[in-house]
Amino acid sequence: MHYIVMDLEWNQPVSFQSSAYKQVGDKLLFEIIQIGAVKLDKRFRIVGETDILISPAYYKRLHPYVRRMTKLTPEDLAGQPGFPDAIQQFMKFCGKDAVICTWGADDVSVLKQNADCFAFEGKLPDAYNIQRYFAEVFNLGNSQRALKSAMEQLGIAEEEDRDFHHALHDAYYTALVLKKLPDPKRILDYGQEPRKLGHTASRRRFRITHTVPTVAAGLRHKDVVQPACPACKKPAVLTTEMIPQSPGRYIALCKCKTHGQFLVKLRFAQLKGKDKGMNLSVSPASRQTRAYVHTKELQHQYRRKSGYVFPDPEDLSQVCTSNMPFDDK
Repeated sequence: MHYIVMDLEWNQPVSFQSSAYKQVGDKLLFEIIQIGAVKLDKRFRIVGETDILISPAYYKRLHPYVRRMTKLTPEDLAGQPGFPDAIQQFMKFCGKDAVICTWGADDVSVLKQNADCFAFEGKLPDAYNIQRYFAEVFNLGNSQRALKSAMEQLGIAEEEDRDFHHALHDAYYTALVLKKLPDPKRILDYGQEPRKLGHTASRRRFRITHTVPTVAAGLRHKDVVQPACPACKKPAVLTTEMIPQSPGRYIALCKCKTHGQFLVKLRFAQLKGKDKGMNLSVSPASRQTRAYVHTKELQHQYRRKSGYVFPDPEDLSQVCTSNMPFDDK
């Protein structure tokens, strides 16, 4: 038997009022544009890999968020096979006696939805969730750990020529995580059934922790100015400014006298009416995370000094609140 560690990248409608979405609706909420997979043998040795780019049939315009995260362009996808040919190519790579392993449940659900939408008649391999096994090994309960964080915990370094948010690279890193777990064969205890995907508010990962009248008010909120340390719940002190990353998204570092430095993430979304929904999260900051934030802070300061015209922070019309955000990795 072979273990196929798979990762997908997908596009989504730029707007749920777009003609493309109205054409297919929830039959194809996310259209796969890249399949990456690593094949492991019964001893969990890497014996093959595949990287399949896919030309979209419906969501031909890449969502700005997708393009920014994956670095894929329309030119990359032009002339590539459509999903029906790509899934046949992937199934040939898997072989007859194989199971699919993924980080989390999203990829399996998106693969099943695409297979159904494009009337794939074959049987997809059984799927298993490495993220759930990792959570059990480290006693994380129901909390979900990002792939990058899992790599850091297991001492797996990011490779210079393998960026994240590339399907094959993420599949490769996920395979390394699986190989480092105490008994990789136990992955077969963590079966994963595809979930039904739909554009409903209840499925969105964006969880509102605060409701504020404006983004500016959110940035001045006491819980943002003095974030609570996750360990002791005491107020921490911001050591950087709140740095804008994209419309509605901010990051910063804070420090607790007892428990050290933490990453602060702030997201905003437009609610019905004039109010804004705000999501505030505070999590441990690794060395790489701290370096990333400081780099973004320097870039922001440079832009400000050079007279760069920043987008209106109160305009959240282009904010992506997809129920499958790409920064989960």
